[in-house]
Amino acid sequence: MSDFTDGTTSGVVTTEIVPNAGIKMISIRVPATFVWGTDAIIVDLADYGASDISGFLCFEETTEGSVAIAGTGTTAVSGTTLTFTSTGSGANTVGGTLIVFAY
Repeated sequence: MSDFTDGTTSGVVTTEIVPNAGIKMISIRVPATFVWGTDAIIVDLADYGASDISGFLCFEETTEGSVAIAGTGTTAVSGTTLTFTSTGSGANTVGGTLIVFAY
């Protein structure tokens, strides 16, 4: 298993979608090198002014520009560190997107 950490060269791109909206909506772009069902994403919620999550959506893309399929996984927050452990269909050539609703 590999950990893809925000702020590293692992290809993870994290962006707050709607700044100053009360609840944080954070988009996490998963790189094509991410292996669904094996790898994890680690993000420090404090970087976005949050410490916990209230919801989570996950989309695994099968081909670029196509409709993504709903992915699944588990989330855990320790301190302000969010860890998403993926489930899914293995390696792909496109990546995916995770949407985190945090506060």
